Amino acid sequence: RDTKFQPRTRYEIKACEWFPLADLPSNRKDMTPKLKMGVSPNSFFMVLPFVKRMRRWVAERNP
Repeated sequence: RDTKFQPRTRYEIKACEWFPLADLPSNRKDMTPKLKMGVSPNSFFMVLPFVKRMRRWVAERNP
């Protein structure tokens, strides 16, 4: 399902996409997203604080 994406702040949000949890960076210097998807780790600055906890949460529920 496609949703028309209309941010209210100009040039603040470049794109809204889904990424596999394993491909998200765990810190600013982690080059995993750059190597796998061509996206800078800095692009994930809003989710970086939550990645480790999300991975732990998923691992606990999927043994």
